[in-house]
Amino acid sequence: MIDWTLSYRGNAEARQAYNIQNPKKQVKEADPLADKVREQFAQQYGNLVDEGLMMLQKATELRPDYADAIAYQSLLLRQKADMSDNPTRASLEKQADDLLDKVKEIKQKIAEKESKS
Repeated sequence: MIDWTLSYRGNAEARQAYNIQNPKKQVKEADPLADKVREQFAQQYGNLVDEGLMMLQKATELRPDYADAIAYQSLLLRQKADMSDNPTRASLEKQADDLLDKVKEIKQKIAEKESKS
């Protein structure tokens, strides 16, 4: 999924630039972005993430068991969470976690179905 790849790279670059400028206050991958960095990241990649989420939503409406699309939805929701402050961030992270649980369920059902045939 190109939208996720681009936004993830942008997120990593924003974190790296911040960490270079702030050696005593490092931001790890799971940490929220600093306010200014978060705003810039949202401005640069917000539309891209929203577009990706919209396309993946359409894909899962057409095929509800499309595990890869659901997994990418989860990843894009994590990027969107990095564009948000609390409590929105926490809500988006929970949605992403719930989608991963759904992916696991789908893959489990597929594995069970394949083992029966």
